[in-house]
Amino acid sequence: MGDKITVSGNQNSKISIKNTITKVQQSVGAMSTVDEAARQELKLLIDQLSKALERIPENQKEQAEAVAASAQALVENAKADKPNKTLLQISGEGLKKAAENLAEVAPAVVSIASQVIATVMRIQGLA
Repeated sequence: MGDKITVSGNQNSKISIKNTITKVQQSVGAMSTVDEAARQELKLLIDQLSKALERIPENQKEQAEAVAASAQALVENAKADKPNKTLLQISGEGLKKAAENLAEVAPAVVSIASQVIATVMRIQGLA
């Protein structure tokens, strides 16, 4: 018989957010059409976003998960060989709205998310 491991809700949220951000960081690394300086800038911003999301109060973890998932959608769309510009704009708006839900408790998340969006749009020639 195996051991039963119980993880509290707090840990599940942190693990979920961390896993999503890890996927985002991997996607940034896989962006083949992006110059190295832009890729490093985006990696740094995603790392900052991850750290800011780790500090979100437990009662707002669902909103933090939405930010992480929205960032993942944006970067996934951006890493395509020929990104769909409409999907990029929609994904960027989704990330912006998700981040704004945390404005009261974590204004840094809004600022970082805005920088992520601006960087992705600039990389893709939309800014």
